[in-house]
Amino acid sequence: MKLDRTLANEIKKQANGDGSREAKFAFIRKVRDASKMMSSPDVMNGKFDEALKVYGRVPVAVCVAATLYRRHHRLDNWRFDWAVAVLDLWTNRTAHGVEDAYIDDGIHPTRICEYARNFIRLTTEE
Repeated sequence: MKLDRTLANEIKKQANGDGSREAKFAFIRKVRDASKMMSSPDVMNGKFDEALKVYGRVPVAVCVAATLYRRHHRLDNWRFDWAVAVLDLWTNRTAHGVEDAYIDDGIHPTRICEYARNFIRLTTEE
């Protein structure tokens, strides 16, 4: 499994920014806002696509990766390698960055496999 090069470059550029403290916290704010938008049972009914349009691929990818990382024991390691690859590219995350990005959708943990499947497939080079 290998991340799409375009997504990998976007993560490096946006998540790490210019290295300044302001850029780091601006990205974290964006990730928190994307996570907040998707933290609803409505994530299955269009909130996921809406978050992609509003916040872009990188914050949504970080949120999905954080959620997969936290739920990996419930998902039989479904795309855990993708999640780790995304989180490894976010080199300047805070100590609780994964917690900030977690999607608390209130639905069964395995439902992320449904609403994030196509996004993960499209951002992976096989």
